Amino acid sequence: MIAQLFSFLSVGALATLLQYGLTALLVLAGWLTLVAASTLAFLVSAAFNYWANARLTFAAQGSHVTNRAQQLRFAAMVAVGCALNAALLRAAVGLGLHPVVSQVAATAGVLVSNFALSRLWVYRKL
Repeated sequence: MIAQLFSFLSVGALATLLQYGLTALLVLAGWLTLVAASTLAFLVSAAFNYWANARLTFAAQGSHVTNRAQQLRFAAMVAVGCALNAALLRAAVGLGLHPVVSQVAATAGVLVSNFALSRLWVYRKL
């Protein structure tokens, strides 16, 4: 489980960099608000996250990129994570936290939720 957690965190770090970079681009260019940009970037990074975790992190559990049932479970997890990200981000900004600090706090909340759901449900052989 330790190696799996390290792999999950590594993939997550890359996906987070993708999300943060895309969010910054969309906000700084003036194309979207912070919450809208973060939500769109979250969805883009989720596609990368699924591919990498299915191929690298959870392959030993029988995970495969083309597994339709698994993709649907992942999509449900992404929907939960996306809503959680937006809610936590909105709440943190509403409390007066800096947008960057708010996004980091939201990411931490989604990380815990996603690892638990990934390990116990999404990539598990059912």
